[in-house]
Amino acid sequence: MNKRGIPVLLLFSLACTAVQAQQTIEGFWQDVAGRTTFKRNALPADTYGAWNERELDATYPQAKLIRKSASSFELTDLNYDESDYSVRVVHAEAGRIAFVRKPSWSACRMEHDCRLDGAELFCSMQNVCPQDGRDVVEWRGDERYIRREHCQRDGSAQMQGIPVKCR
Repeated sequence: MNKRGIPVLLLFSLACTAVQAQQTIEGFWQDVAGRTTFKRNALPADTYGAWNERELDATYPQAKLIRKSASSFELTDLNYDESDYSVRVVHAEAGRIAFVRKPSWSACRMEHDCRLDGAELFCSMQNVCPQDGRDVVEWRGDERYIRREHCQRDGSAQMQGIPVKCR
């Protein structure tokens, strides 16, 4: 190979690595839309199925950091204080992650199943609570996320969660 071919090969290799990184769940994610598909004890005015777009500069966006760990992936739910909520990854692979977020002060849990869908991360969720010895689905919905360069907590926990800034 001549000297001119080495930089071209190096550039091609870096481009392939960047494309491959975009094809995994790794990275920062911010929600851009959400919808409710089921609500137990729903009111007549409740609406279902329509996507509600969310602003990218919202103070309390749903934001996540997914990182490759030694054996799988780990997830940090940036809006939730780890001392009040636990996050347990149930299953993870390059294009999909399933996890459960559970508040320390409740028997209920939010189950998430997220998968890459083109450039977005699509998450189906359901809130499950025990009632009379069995699990009951209280709410079910979906969220769409886009990849962000960086997200970080921007303050301490409030009633709405922890404020987050993404770029």
